Amino acid sequence: MKIKDLLITLTLLPAVCAGAGAREFNLVSLTADDLRFSSEQDVPAPAAPQSDLSSLGEIEIEQYLADTEPDAGGYEKTLPDEPAAVNLGGDGAVTLYHSWNMERLEVRYRDQEGNYIPEAMAEIKHLFRCRLTGLEMDVPVKLVELLDIIQEKRGGKTIIVTCGYRSPKLNGALSHHSSGVAKRSLHMKGWAADIRIEGVKTSALRDTAKSIKAGGVGYYPSQRFVHVDIGEVRYW
Repeated sequence: MKIKDLLITLTLLPAVCAGAGAREFNLVSLTADDLRFSSEQDVPAPAAPQSDLSSLGEIEIEQYLADTEPDAGGYEKTLPDEPAAVNLGGDGAVTLYHSWNMERLEVRYRDQEGNYIPEAMAEIKHLFRCRLTGLEMDVPVKLVELLDIIQEKRGGKTIIVTCGYRSPKLNGALSHHSSGVAKRSLHMKGWAADIRIEGVKTSALRDTAKSIKAGGVGYYPSQRFVHVDIGEVRYW
């Protein structure tokens, strides 16, 4: 229908309705300009998808958002599917506690002959699962070895894991809340962990991790955790 015809119809409509005994009503006068739409208005833009982090607590979300891990320099390059296993000097066993899942795991992942134990690695993988989706990602042995030697150097105290694997959905939801979240976080590859140890100063834990020189180390004293990963050696 042309705009001219539509205006005529709207003009005659009250009279038609009145003649039929219909209840009286008022129409707002329209002009051709009112009915003219730009190309951008013809098809409304889809609403931006809203992230759903409602299953996570506010304190947990704040901690995730605090981890402003810089993109690893080697991430854009050709990296191996998984960093080679390296015995960093630990005893082959770890004691871990996931603060948000409230799960504790004490396991030997390397036997006396130096062989890695698949069942133990599967348990660690499950502990590190994504908090939002429950998805799991293989945890490289090198990361476990890193946690092992950190634990050894800090007197064998339990390592508290506050963030392990992040699925793309979780990382995307966090990015929706803050531009500081790394778009290519090594958490998304299962190569990183945010950790703390009760009774150990965050600065001391940072220094321990840096002394090993096995990957990236991020220092977050306000939130009382240290980010460790097995990407390129870098500090922030």
